[in-house]
Amino acid sequence: MFDINKLRHASETDIHIANYISNHTDSVAFMRVRELADKTHVSPATIVRFTQKMGFDSFPELRLALKQDLEKRKQSLQGSQDEFYLKDTQFPIDFKQKIQQVADKLEQASFIHCLGTGSSSTMAQYAQQRFSSLGYRSFASVSTFIPYMISKQETPSQDEVCLLFSVSGETPDLIHIAKALKETGIYSVSVTNKESNSLATLCNFSLFYDTSVNRPSYGVDMSSQLPVVYMIETLAKELYLKKYPDEREQSID
Repeated sequence: MFDINKLRHASETDIHIANYISNHTDSVAFMRVRELADKTHVSPATIVRFTQKMGFDSFPELRLALKQDLEKRKQSLQGSQDEFYLKDTQFPIDFKQKIQQVADKLEQASFIHCLGTGSSSTMAQYAQQRFSSLGYRSFASVSTFIPYMISKQETPSQDEVCLLFSVSGETPDLIHIAKALKETGIYSVSVTNKESNSLATLCNFSLFYDTSVNRPSYGVDMSSQLPVVYMIETLAKELYLKKYPDEREQSID
């Protein structure tokens, strides 16, 4: 939106104004000078000077440029619908209810385990990072040998949750772990592509999506993990709203 070379030589106040406009383009495009001045805690004259420094003759010209930029973004989004990676992915009808059920378990968990191998190991690590950022004690493992499992069998835990990520749901190592989990008090959740698979039948709960599998050879798996990212993000958002219920009320308002 703004010339980067001009911003490199701008004052801290100008950069502050530019950042505000960039982060609130939708609203600034319809503001008056005084309204933007109030939002950025500067004088209207400062806004006018900023506008001119950025190469616009007037504030109305800046607003017009913002509106044109918004329209270009809208057209770009519409034009890229064919490239939307989730367009061929289906989620169960009761997806929101399933997410809610898993979120309820995660919220009450004293510890969250995220397990996965291969490309799914990245998803396990990503989930762990998202949960940890929200203040939940979590652990990610990409190892086929989980040493903590022995101690869990000796001392059953009733308030821990284990998420097992597998595209096929037939990963031998995870199936072995899922069977071992049945001897503990850990609540297990499978995250897989397709509803019916061995891992889902062994776990207490199944989160699944349905999308095409793209595996041209044994060592190459081009199947998209974006549906899993979407599920993780949805879970993280639900946990965030549980932690900060006022945010949910504001979104409803």
